[in-house]
Amino acid sequence: MSKLSVRRRGKTWEYYFEGAKISGQRYRPRKGGFRTKAEAIAAGNEALTKYFNNGYYFTPTKMSFSDLLDLWIKEHGEVNLKDTTLTNYKKRIKIHIKPELGMYQAITLTPIMLQEFINNKAKKGYSRNTLSVLKGILSSSFSYAVLMNLIPSSPMTNVKLPSPRNEQIESRTNPHIYIPPEKIIDIFERFPEKSSTHIAMMSGYKGGLRIGEAFALTWEDVDFNNNTISINKQIQWSETEKLWYFSKPKYDSLRVIKMDQDYMALLMREKERQKKAKEYYGNDYIKLYINEQKQLNLEGDGKIIHLVNIRENGESIIPRSMQHTSSIIHHKMDFPDFDFHSFRHTHATMLAEQNVSPKYLQERLGHKNLKVTMKYYIHLTEKMSENGDELINMIYGTKN
Repeated sequence: MSKLSVRRRGKTWEYYFEGAKISGQRYRPRKGGFRTKAEAIAAGNEALTKYFNNGYYFTPTKMSFSDLLDLWIKEHGEVNLKDTTLTNYKKRIKIHIKPELGMYQAITLTPIMLQEFINNKAKKGYSRNTLSVLKGILSSSFSYAVLMNLIPSSPMTNVKLPSPRNEQIESRTNPHIYIPPEKIIDIFERFPEKSSTHIAMMSGYKGGLRIGEAFALTWEDVDFNNNTISINKQIQWSETEKLWYFSKPKYDSLRVIKMDQDYMALLMREKERQKKAKEYYGNDYIKLYINEQKQLNLEGDGKIIHLVNIRENGESIIPRSMQHTSSIIHHKMDFPDFDFHSFRHTHATMLAEQNVSPKYLQERLGHKNLKVTMKYYIHLTEKMSENGDELINMIYGTKN
């Protein structure tokens, strides 16, 4: 490696060093304007290290795993991953991986250390989905490092997820909450028709929609003739672009579902209100646009989109509006376990109580397979338990 040199140039200092020749001519990277010799030396050493290590400020063999993860996110993740996936990965890296593995040099991490990391997460009860995501991040980041010649081989090659049959491992996943009928009444009395989150919550309660699906509903999705709504998108926040955009529903679960007459009447009344409000506000009525990248904007980029969930002046109501609603339900209504997904879980439970086909329930909710429907969304209520008890007595009870 070339030697760093510094020299005074007038009232400031400059660093320089010998670089690779270009067309046979000497090339000297240099930079001046530093107030002191020490500043010139510090900046020069950083530039020298970067120049002789393929553009990095660190020696690859001494790179920390934390730095490798940052590099992988920037050069691979931000180019190849969806915003939602990228945000999820950054969260897992921050919470799980960096605190336990980030301080080590990437090249010193061994299969034993990484297998122990995964196993310990499993023993603490993290879900199999979380374990799979963590393993995926580790595998992909090390594969990237190999591809970039930063390490000779990936230590993740033989790291495995623990067997799901291990009964000693209990999931940390919080169970979804069934909302009892009396609480449903309380919630919709506190947030009645015309309140900002009423229609979205009704969509979750009566249709089993996910939160992103409920707030993404447009009037084009509503069929008043057949009493159906089309679930063909979800609204999500892009942390990178700092904007809202549409994407396909989770698991690409496009579906058309039947809704009850009261719900459809609610939407009809809302549509009439919006029509009158648009006439009242005139040019001051807010218009929302969607461009070719499915990004929502107010600048007129793309075509006008007509959301179901909007305020009187046309302003869109976004999923974050549920934060205030949930806070009131948690604290003022004494229901701390509530979240929007509780409506979806309750909807599935109510249908299960009526003995609807599990396949019908799967398709209505948009689950990727029947196992998910059976495992996570059928809640054994008191009514179902009583029905089972009566059946047992009928079958095995004493006969006169």
